[in-house]
Amino acid sequence: YQRRVRGTFQMKALIILLLLTVALAQRLRFDGHKVIRASLTAEQAHVLSEEHLMDFWSEWNGVYDIRVSPEQLKVIEDMRILYQVYIPDVQALIDIERSDFKQPIESNIDWFRVYHNYTEIYDYSEELANDYPEIASFNPSIGTTILGNKIPAIHIESELGRKPGDSKPLIFITGGQHAREWISPHTVLFIVTQLLEAYGIDDTVTKVVNEFDFVFIPIVNPDGYEFTWTNNRLWRKNRRSNNGGTFGVDLNRNWDEKWGKAGASTNPASDTYMGTAPFSEPETTAVSSYFNQYSPVAGAIDYHSYSQLVLRPYGDTFDPPPNDADLKRLGDGIAETILKTSGVRYVSQKSIDLYPASGTASGWYYQENSPYSYTIELRDTGTYGFILPESQIIPTGTENIAAFLYFCEFIKENPKL
Repeated sequence: YQRRVRGTFQMKALIILLLLTVALAQRLRFDGHKVIRASLTAEQAHVLSEEHLMDFWSEWNGVYDIRVSPEQLKVIEDMRILYQVYIPDVQALIDIERSDFKQPIESNIDWFRVYHNYTEIYDYSEELANDYPEIASFNPSIGTTILGNKIPAIHIESELGRKPGDSKPLIFITGGQHAREWISPHTVLFIVTQLLEAYGIDDTVTKVVNEFDFVFIPIVNPDGYEFTWTNNRLWRKNRRSNNGGTFGVDLNRNWDEKWGKAGASTNPASDTYMGTAPFSEPETTAVSSYFNQYSPVAGAIDYHSYSQLVLRPYGDTFDPPPNDADLKRLGDGIAETILKTSGVRYVSQKSIDLYPASGTASGWYYQENSPYSYTIELRDTGTYGFILPESQIIPTGTENIAAFLYFCEFIKENPKL
């Protein structure tokens, strides 16, 4: 694939390094914190998350990954909960993650060798789209955040195969709802980069781009994401100021899809706080409004981390959706494609089989007549959790561009609109 050199990136990298050095004194540290894995009853999980406000990282059918301070670990031990230590030193992983930020960036593939802050993600998105004006365009802002940051979008549209006056089926992709899941926006941009660079070179990519229109929104939560760079690496929510001195709404509990039901909290201090009303947040309002501009949408994916899962509807009931057989077949195919590509195992399952969740983006996409809607949880399964090493950015992207192409081809062969 073509690699285009961007000379401005080296200067930007030096500037970012200086800014990061200044910010070090403000950054919350996690010395002595661990991530443990424990089996909990629903009552125990509620007590630890809502009363003790512990940081739940993931869940698999009643088995939880939880970040704990020494004091919180004592609470768990006093409750006689058995656990395994999965990450013995959270701060050490964060320190290692930060060690490579100064590497020079000379090409698109180099861009994915390190993590990038919001400004770099925004600039890369704009420059990438501008490099391929024949098939790509950049929307600088589909809406603004609580703090006034822009939410950008990239469109990919080829006029080949389009009949006069006709529209092609559209694929809608989002990432970066949860601030600490750094691999999510980078994977979305990796997919965009590969589609643009391989168009006209790779037969499968060219065919898919000629068959669909695409909207990519790589970073839904710029405020929260930037906060993970400057203040708290493990922040999850947006940066709304709530009553009582707490901050943030969980954007992926704020969508108007059975809002306030399963798996959402009314506690503003909770990491799963659902907000005061569906679409109370400017970020979810902006993305949902943009989605509606292009409805009906043939397929949608919302990328998250971690757990290596392909999650299909529903998230709040065990009742099967009308096209459950096709949803399962496509989800299973995505997982199989990833396994064949990289040898990494993703599990395809219903969202409810993981844990109850309502007010989610993918649930809303499906509710709004996008018949193939998924949440994909990216690498890994707990060794690093949200602090996934930079060395895994490209491998994660590589397995997911293959899965994305399969996703598109399946929808083309099995249309529901």
